[in-house]
Amino acid sequence: MKKAKLKGLLRRRVRRGRSKSTNDSATGGLCAAASGGTRRFGNVFTLGYKPKGQAGARGLFLSSLSLPPAASASVLAFPRHTALALSLFFLRLFLLRLFLSGTVFLLASALLLIPVPPLEALPDGEVRALWVLRNTLVSRATVDRMLSQARESGFNVLLVQVRGRGDALYESSIEPRSELLADQRLDTLAYLISEAHKQGLEVHAWLNVFFVWAAPQPPLDERHVVRSRPDWVAVRSDGRSLLGLSRREIDAMGIEGVFLAPGNPEVREHLRAVVRELIQRYPIDGIHLDYVRYPNMDVGFDAATRTEFMRAYAVDPLELVTDSEELVELLGKKGVVDLRGRWSEWRARDVESLVQALSSDIKELNPSLELSAAVVPDVHSAVVKHAQNWPSWLEQGILDFAVPMCYSASTQTVTNQVTAIKNLIGADRFYPGIAMYNQSSSRVVEKMRALRRIGVRGFSMFCYDPEHSRRHIFRALSRSVFSSP
Repeated sequence: MKKAKLKGLLRRRVRRGRSKSTNDSATGGLCAAASGGTRRFGNVFTLGYKPKGQAGARGLFLSSLSLPPAASASVLAFPRHTALALSLFFLRLFLLRLFLSGTVFLLASALLLIPVPPLEALPDGEVRALWVLRNTLVSRATVDRMLSQARESGFNVLLVQVRGRGDALYESSIEPRSELLADQRLDTLAYLISEAHKQGLEVHAWLNVFFVWAAPQPPLDERHVVRSRPDWVAVRSDGRSLLGLSRREIDAMGIEGVFLAPGNPEVREHLRAVVRELIQRYPIDGIHLDYVRYPNMDVGFDAATRTEFMRAYAVDPLELVTDSEELVELLGKKGVVDLRGRWSEWRARDVESLVQALSSDIKELNPSLELSAAVVPDVHSAVVKHAQNWPSWLEQGILDFAVPMCYSASTQTVTNQVTAIKNLIGADRFYPGIAMYNQSSSRVVEKMRALRRIGVRGFSMFCYDPEHSRRHIFRALSRSVFSSP
């Protein structure tokens, strides 16, 4: 009933509209031209819809309406002033769309005209190394993901952490098995080496040397060195072992955790045995030493180290740091200062003697292997604060290459460090270590380009960590500095 009344009302309006004059032709014409299907019925304007595919242009102002094709004969009724306002609104909208479309087109054209820098040619023989954290070795799946990422990104050398905290992430009869490895039968290092070699990647075994523990709780395995040989742990000048310090006290010293005493001959022999076993069991391409240094110069006062120094100089080094009046009376102030210098040199020789021994062992067991070390980039700090005279190791030929840890986020700082190193030792035997954890991908690429201009022969990126993929940085490397044209 209601539908019939509505139809009758509509017919009457249409008849009245046909008898009306055309005083509103301008407004009606505008609406009709705009919509492509607008009809004028007297005082009521109806905005029609021209469906897609119908001959002619679609309605410009109602193109945003989603009426079905059958609605082309339908009407939407509006008063005259409302129809005019809508027409003007849609006209403005259409003009805005035209303007934006033209702007986008011009911008796109301009972008096409901007020259794209060509891919950089990779320098011949460039080392592109990647530090691989030990938690990568927990399963074959994590190893496979790492290898895929390294290969796709353009790396050619893997520095794989196999000894993180005085433990072994490989088959060992010397070190306790890492607590990270739940499957006691799994030898992921052997698997990693095999798969990496198939893909043309070198594998260097990365060992934390003197740094052996950091967790607040002790190791579970009784064979771990901090449980089986606590006398091997470094001791401070106040007589306290690092093993007995709280986490807060460790942090206050600015060190990472518990270190073994580099001056203890038994410690050095133990570390030699660890490296020899690795070389004999696995077809690795090199040995990479980390934390091959003193944590700081307030340690070195364990009984073994003090005894070794006293045998050489008949003076307890503890007296050199306690301002012993008897020693000043015996040697004079100048003599005490001279002996303090010898004490610093002694500790540097302790570290160097291990590197020398490892170099000799490698030459004996497999001369093709390379020996490298992650080192403090500032040479003065390395020697004075950590007894790590790595330029001397290179000069003597007991180290094949060094990797200065240039981890600053500042490109200028890294450039200054690398320039100073190059001026000191040349460009052939060091590869700067660049951090990926503290900066954007563009900043990483910027550093590498700057260092290539300086003339470095390679890089090492810190680091691959399966818990922090950093895919954006690996992608940037593969598409720029590690990609050949």
